[in-house]
Amino acid sequence: MQISGLRMAVFLCAGVASAAVGLLALVTHVGIGYYTVFGMVLGCAGAVLAWLGLADLRPGPIVWAGVAVLAICGLLAGLLVVREDVCCMFGYRRGLGYPWSWLNSGADASTLDEIEEIAAAPERLPLHLDPVKLLLDALFWTQAAILAVIPAVLVLRRAETDTRGDHEVMPPTRRRAVP
Repeated sequence: MQISGLRMAVFLCAGVASAAVGLLALVTHVGIGYYTVFGMVLGCAGAVLAWLGLADLRPGPIVWAGVAVLAICGLLAGLLVVREDVCCMFGYRRGLGYPWSWLNSGADASTLDEIEEIAAAPERLPLHLDPVKLLLDALFWTQAAILAVIPAVLVLRRAETDTRGDHEVMPPTRRRAVP
């Protein structure tokens, strides 16, 4: 299998897998806000990736660098989402991250007054990294970045072609590359 065919198969398989995970999240968790967003982003980005594979379009390194930067920015911006909960009678839990809390802290106490004191200053609690949720969040933000960057590049590329007046038909043997 040539590199071009392998690349096409990777995009197609990644797209179908992403769309399947997104559809599964939508079907199994109907009405839960962050699952709905997660499922829609993965489903739509999966369709974009599968289309890249079927159309044999090749995003260049600048596009992937843009996707990586946006994904990292999204992952860091997700830390602004804080979920706090007093549970289990005298337990305090705090999670940072979107759509899943991947940086967590918590404490247990013997009275409600102690829990309120802990909740008043949660920054004193030690943070714990959840690698599985971090991986899921990274997948989500990477797919969101793909969903933002790839169509934008294709639209800009099309607009550039239209303004030049270059409407030649490309022979089927010639490969098209996304910058």
